[in-house]
This record gives sequence, structure tokens and C-alpha cells, in this order.
Amino acid sequence: MEGLGYLLALPRFEYFSPKTLEEAWSLLERYGREAELLAGGTDLLVAMKKGKKSPRYLIGIKSLSELDFIEYDGELLRIGALATLQSVADASVVQERFGLLATACRKVGTPQVRNMGTLVGNICNAGPSQDTVPSLLVLGAKVKAVSSKGYRLIPLESFFRGPFETVLEDGEMVTEVQIPTPPPHSAGCYRWMTKRTTVDETLVGVAVLVVADPTYERCEDARIALCSVAPTPFRAKRAEALLRGKGIDEGLLEEVGRTAAEETRPRGRAEYRKLLTSLLVRKALTEAWKSLKGQEVVS
Repeated sequence: MEGLGYLLALPRFEYFSPKTLEEAWSLLERYGREAELLAGGTDLLVAMKKGKKSPRYLIGIKSLSELDFIEYDGELLRIGALATLQSVADASVVQERFGLLATACRKVGTPQVRNMGTLVGNICNAGPSQDTVPSLLVLGAKVKAVSSKGYRLIPLESFFRGPFETVLEDGEMVTEVQIPTPPPHSAGCYRWMTKRTTVDETLVGVAVLVVADPTYERCEDARIALCSVAPTPFRAKRAEALLRGKGIDEGLLEEVGRTAAEETRPRGRAEYRKLLTSLLVRKALTEAWKSLKGQEVVS
């Protein structure tokens, strides 16, 4: 039954289709935690069918066309709340400058899901295994949360309170995600392993971003983010620290992978997930470093 959520009936709810952001905020404030925003619905509607969520009110935001954008000014990439995963993956600027995010977006679900589901929705679902989040964490992303009181920019690293729980307050909605341009001499990679088939939930996901010194001989900075191995996606900061200021070799990569695995807190299949974490961290770092140095990577 777990895999047949699409066959179950939705519970009863009242539906609103606001025509302005102000109307959407007003509805969120009026109905509080009894309401949910509906964009693509690829996570929310399935959760409702399975009885995991039961909002009394759904606030559809598809008509708010001002939230459907992907914009880049040379310093900051801004992606609106209605930009689909597929549109993000297909955007030339994302492929050219934020390649690991394009990879992560292409990983999510099936083509049907990617053409309906949104990047912001994937973030706000706040599940432990959301594929786009590790890449966004290493890229230093922030989300813009807006309400009738104004707005605030929340670093993604501070956005998750727990599994399927965020720091958003009543009446707040995320209208965009903001991603700074990666630093010079940097390269990133996203690697993952699914539970069974290629479209299954991710068992372990690893995103890395490495920054070389001007000689490309040493790692000046490194960021490693993991999903599906703890209650929320997170940065493996002890593992990151091992890389800074050092040349990359097999011995160091093995130590970094082992340290990243020690930072995980898997909820199931713990030893297997830890082993996969170590392997995928090493693989992602190797690919990113070789890409950075202009060497051919063999998959």
C-alpha cells in the first residue's frame, strides 16, 4: 500500500486560489497551521492521500505568475517559488555555473514529477532525503520568507527545525531561493544512491564543493553536505575541516569519507548508510577535484 498513494482518495478540504501575494499571506495568517500552500503538489497531495497530512485549507499559488522566474545578475541566482525542478535543471545558467544543482534537480522523481514539482517545494517539504538540499547547502543558499510583516532571508543551514519541520512562522511563505555565485577556482558534484530503482527515495545523498588555491595544488576550502543520513540534511563540518589547506590524495580522501560517515545519524540501515556515505563522499570529492584540475572523469 505504501507505493500506491496515488490511488487513495484525498480527504476533504477547502481550496483557495489567491490572485495576489497579499491575499495569499492573508489566508495563511487567517488559517495558520490548518492551511498548506499548494504549488506543484507532488509531495503534499501524496502525503494527504496517505493520511500523513490533513490540512483543512489548501491555498493554491499557481496563478501567482510573478513567482515563476529564474534570474541571474552575475553575482546572485534567484529562483522563484513556482520554478519547476525541470526548468531549473534545464536553465543554461544553472548548468553552466551551478552544475551540481542541475544534477540534483534531474535526480528528483520522474519527468512528470520534475515538470510539476518546484525547487522551493522540494526545500519546504523538509524531508531528510530531499535531493536538492545538499547541493544548495554547499552553495550557500538562502530562502526568502515573506509575510505581511515584511521579509527575512534565512540561510538554508538554519531553515530545518526537524524532519518535515521548518522555522517558518505562521503567515510566512517562501517566495524564492537565492544562491551566490560559487567562488573562483571551485567545482562541485552531487552523488547519490537510491533505495531500489533509479526513481526511488535517496538512501544517501552527497554534495561537495571544493575550492583550490591559485596553483590548483591544495584545497583552499571545502563544503560537504549530506541527506537521508540524519533527521535533516546537514553540513559535515568535521570532514570539511580535514581538507582545508591540504593537497588531495587517496589517504586524505579515505579519512574524510570515514569522518563524514561518523557525523551521520541514520534512522535505519545504519551501517550500510555509513559505508555508502564514506564511499560517495570520496567519489564526489574525486570527481570535483579532477573536474577542477581539468582532468577527464570516467564514470
